[in-house]
Amino acid sequence: MPSNKEQIILYMLKLISVKDSKLVAKTTEAFRGEISKSTVYNYLSELCECGIIEKHGRGYELITSEQSFTYLNNGSLGEDRIFENDISPCLSELPKNVYSAWRYGFTEMMNNAIEHSGAEEINVTLLRNALKTVIIISDNGKGIFNNIQDYVRAQKGEELSLKECATLLLAGKFTTAKSMHSGEGIFFTSHLMDSFVIISRGVVFSRDNFLDKSFESSSFASHSTTVFMELNNSTKKTAREIFDRFSNVDEGFIKTHIPISHLFSGAGPISRSEARRLGELITKFKEVDLDFTGTGEVGQAFVHELFIVWQRNNPDIKLNVIGACDDVDFMIRRVINTKQ
Repeated sequence: MPSNKEQIILYMLKLISVKDSKLVAKTTEAFRGEISKSTVYNYLSELCECGIIEKHGRGYELITSEQSFTYLNNGSLGEDRIFENDISPCLSELPKNVYSAWRYGFTEMMNNAIEHSGAEEINVTLLRNALKTVIIISDNGKGIFNNIQDYVRAQKGEELSLKECATLLLAGKFTTAKSMHSGEGIFFTSHLMDSFVIISRGVVFSRDNFLDKSFESSSFASHSTTVFMELNNSTKKTAREIFDRFSNVDEGFIKTHIPISHLFSGAGPISRSEARRLGELITKFKEVDLDFTGTGEVGQAFVHELFIVWQRNNPDIKLNVIGACDDVDFMIRRVINTKQ
């Protein structure tokens, strides 16, 4: 058995996952001198016998196992018990860091469904193949963004759209139950997962570009709120790394990351009012990464309001500009250097 057999098989599984028709040729080329075509076919036979893949026409497909659970939210549910009794046995063979990531992410999102949704029923679906695991939590409650909408209306008298309510979750620390929750769960889980999506009443929250229309229109979208989490089974990420990136032992959650293109629609923010709304999101932090990836332009008024006016009133908060294209970088530098 070659010492890198696991690497070869992982490479093959990735090709199978994207239905690459040149699986054998690409594998022998990638590991030239180490593996022959006959060995590749032997590995494929092994994977079939182990129930990891199956023959499908002329190619192969990953075998995905599915587990489904339904819970009545009658006041006695505990997210830790649900994880230990139902979810943990499905994940026990995963590496420790991956298992820990799922334990954190699942219990945080399940707790939200139990305590905030007002749902009578909560459904959990767990999908797993050789490469990744997906967990989907759906409920028939009020809807997460509707809940935020009602909270903002009651607290501030403001009438926000459901899309605007979704953006309030981007920075972290937002919660509709301050006496019981810190508002960190969605933020840290969304960074820990490879893909993290919340769909509620036709509105999508995501930190990445996973806005698959087919997913939006799937059966899961019929629920009041659906949380979709996906993580690679061999990821090297750890919960500790994510926490260390945005917090420290002495001060807690002090740094955040804002994907500007997800916060503002269109080519990019241009107005002072947009800058003020952004400022409200980040006043509880000491350092903020403003990620302009995917943002094509920013207005002079927006930049002046945020980087001059707001920064003057919040001198202890550090703003880091990342991912800015040339046009955005030029406007920010021009306004800051001018200091009008």
